[in-house]
Amino acid sequence: MSSLSKPWWSPIVHFLAQTVVGTMIFVIIAGASVSLSLLVHYLESLNVSAFSIMVTTAVEYVILIFDATLFVVDLFITGIKAVKEMLK
Repeated sequence: MSSLSKPWWSPIVHFLAQTVVGTMIFVIIAGASVSLSLLVHYLESLNVSAFSIMVTTAVEYVILIFDATLFVVDLFITGIKAVKEMLK
């Protein structure tokens, strides 16, 4: 199918589909970070060493920050592609 015969709403649908899938992936990975947070609270109640708690908390933060950064980058790139597709 050539770009001339695509309906006007095609780039919007592609953008929405990419956004929904990207959001689902973000939520799944962020779930790992939330699980680590719950684990940290549980380990604190068991009086696990402060260093172990600190390392686990750091890993939790790194996962969440990296996930959020990649999500924003994905939305930005997807938006650029949608605009380019609309201008064709």
